[in-house]
Amino acid sequence: MRIGILGGTFNPIHNGHLYMAFEAKETLELDKIIFVPNYIPPHKEAYDRDPEDALKMLELVIEDYEDFQISTYELDKQGLSYTYETLDHFTKISPHDEFFFIIGEDSYVNFSRWKHPERILSHANLIVFQRHGFHLEKSHETRELLKKQHANPIVLDSMILEISSSDIRRRAAENREIGFLVPSRVREYIHEHKLYKEQPVE
Repeated sequence: MRIGILGGTFNPIHNGHLYMAFEAKETLELDKIIFVPNYIPPHKEAYDRDPEDALKMLELVIEDYEDFQISTYELDKQGLSYTYETLDHFTKISPHDEFFFIIGEDSYVNFSRWKHPERILSHANLIVFQRHGFHLEKSHETRELLKKQHANPIVLDSMILEISSSDIRRRAAENREIGFLVPSRVREYIHEHKLYKEQPVE
């Protein structure tokens, strides 16, 4: 099988995440997408995020899509969530599948500074969604790493990746509308559980 892996804090999951998942699946003819919520992300602040809330919102969103799945590997493992460990796990349990790791261009720029990026590249094809405000040509260190590892990223054009979870959290904290940024079930969950009201707005 051809399997896409989409990781993140999903704090909260939004329409941009879903766009990436659908676009990668359809463009590259992937059999399924696995969403992997982080426990503690090493590259960004979690701002008192409750991983269980992220998981619940993911479950609400993808339950209608049979080709979308959730892995709780990083949540169950706890501690810092490193992509190379997650891909080690997937390739061990599914050694005959082909994996595609999906990231935005902002993550690509810093990819060479991730922990053991060469192991990530040995396990999965890298899918990069271009994002306005970032430029692939500026990521010299990442390009050198990919060249050394004989890896060629698959670059896809992005249409709506300007959506950000931090903006959604800010809007929720200010009682502003978020329904055009997140699926309806996520909007309802955020309002019902009063998420982001007491958290820092970064």
